[in-house]
Parts: sequence; C-alpha cells; structure tokens
Amino acid sequence: MTIVVVDDEPAIVKTCESVLGAQGHRVYGFTTTREALAHLAHGAADLLVVDYMMPEQNGFEFIQEAWSLRPALRVVMITAHGSRELLGEATQAGIHGVVLKPFSATDLTRGVEMAMRGAPPA
Repeated sequence: MTIVVVDDEPAIVKTCESVLGAQGHRVYGFTTTREALAHLAHGAADLLVVDYMMPEQNGFEFIQEAWSLRPALRVVMITAHGSRELLGEATQAGIHGVVLKPFSATDLTRGVEMAMRGAPPA
C-alpha cells in the first residue's frame, strides 16, 4: 500500500515513515501541504495520514483538497487536540480514523488498518 504522511513536525513524519515502512508500505512523507498536494496530483497514494493542526491550513481543509484530486483516498487524521467535537467533525467529514498524539506504533498501525477496512468517504 502507498501511504502519504503530512505533518509539519519532521519527527512525526519520520516516525510514521519508520513504523509504516517497516510493515512493507511505501511511505512518502511531507512537512507542507503544498508538497503533499503536488505529490497527490501525480504520484501514487492509497492512504493519507494527516495532522489536524498545520501552519498552512488545517487538516480538514487539506483533506478536501486531497479528495478533489483522489476521491477514493482513505484518510487517518493524527492530532493532539482530541476533543469530542473534533472527533465528531472528523466522522461527519468522512475521515476513516483518528489517532491521538502522542501515539505508539500500535496506535498508528491500528488507525491505518481501520481506515483500510472502513467505508469510502461520502
């Protein structure tokens, strides 16, 4: 599976690349939404792992742009802001999973597995 990771924190991107890459996934990591959108326009992607809070735009805005390029893309949102309101908004937006920071390798793996089993976005 090809996974695109977008987080403004390079350490989070590296962690995701390491954990998911060790499971045999092809992982492309980006620290800006602009770079990630450029990849999505021309590169492979089955799943998107995206941070909620980024300097350029929030995760929901970015996901809408990503879905305009790749409507079938599965999405896992990672966030340190795990309020009930945010979780509800993520569900309503059609996001397939939410992983709370700080997360373990197991948390990330479960989030990805759940997203791949879930229904496609509305």
